Amino acid sequence: MSIWHICIFELRRILKIRSVVINLFILPLLLIFILGTALSSAMGTGKDTTPDTLRVGIVQSNEAASSPVGEALKAFVAAPEVAQMIKVKNMSSQDETVDALKQGDLDFAVIMTSDMVQQWMAGKTVKLQWILGKDNTLNVVGQTVFTSFTDELNRQAAIAKVLGPETVMAISMQNGTGLPSAQPNIKVSSPGNSGQSYSASQYYAAAMLAMFMLYSGMTTVNSLFTERDKQTLARLQATPVGNGVIFAGKVAGNSLLAFLQAIIIIVMTNLLFGVNWGGHPWLIVLICILITLASMTLGIIVALVSKSAASATALMQGIIIVMTFISGGFTPIAIDFVQRISEFTVNHWALQSFLSMMLGATLQEVMHNIFMLGAVCAVLAAAAAVIYRKVGYRYE
Repeated sequence: MSIWHICIFELRRILKIRSVVINLFILPLLLIFILGTALSSAMGTGKDTTPDTLRVGIVQSNEAASSPVGEALKAFVAAPEVAQMIKVKNMSSQDETVDALKQGDLDFAVIMTSDMVQQWMAGKTVKLQWILGKDNTLNVVGQTVFTSFTDELNRQAAIAKVLGPETVMAISMQNGTGLPSAQPNIKVSSPGNSGQSYSASQYYAAAMLAMFMLYSGMTTVNSLFTERDKQTLARLQATPVGNGVIFAGKVAGNSLLAFLQAIIIIVMTNLLFGVNWGGHPWLIVLICILITLASMTLGIIVALVSKSAASATALMQGIIIVMTFISGGFTPIAIDFVQRISEFTVNHWALQSFLSMMLGATLQEVMHNIFMLGAVCAVLAAAAAVIYRKVGYRYE
């Protein structure tokens, strides 16, 4: 008996279980359809969209307004590239600005203090203070626009610190202003290729594919515990087959199941829902292989450290749901702290890899996401190898 025989037997055994077939093949397609249809209006249809004009309230002291930084800000918002995106309104106080934001008269607010001007004059890195409005998309636009302004100011401050203030003034005189200027470097476009974005169906197809491929690891958990609970593992170990061969055969069978699941989900979402998975089919195969590896190693870790099938199933399910949630698999999360944590999960890099291909991103960007996914898989594989060496798979 070889690994191949155990692998095929394991695959045939699992496919005979009706509940497993429904959960792994039918349920993800149903969830993609429901989420993609229900949230299409909130997330979009995949067509290029331009945000509405951003109504910005600017609060600044008299000293800040008359300073070179204030003049630079005035020139910045008057530039044609910025003026077509934002509509500026000067506000007298922060309280008035907050009330305008609450009433919906403003979408975003910027505060420039005298301290900020003094920090810039001293050559220190500065940041504008801002107050967010009700629309998350417009908040992102506002942050992007005014971060561009402060980045240019900080660049000029760095030049003045290294080469002297005369260099900055010489550059300013070439611009014909006589003042420090923050020239806008802004272009409105969708991620990836121009005119291309992902729809709700594409987003949830990628998210659900990653999540349900990880659920294949749960079948590995159940399979390993089934042999122990039914005491058939002792019989297998009595045959002239090593424990490693038995273990590897079971993992290989479940790996084939996960890969088969990925093929069905990708093909069916493309045919039924029109999901465009991008123009790199071999990279999609590579991503699916890495997710399969992560699923199997995670299942191995959970199975070997758990005392019973029930505890292992609960632990595995909890890990998958938490990773899917913090990576934005159910709904995109805009909290920076959560986003940082999600970068340590399989789901985050799998989702980013799929979405970058859907958006037609550069091969370098796609490969970066795949490399990070591979790094997470390598850590899980190393942990699984260490635990298997210490615990092993045997009947006790």
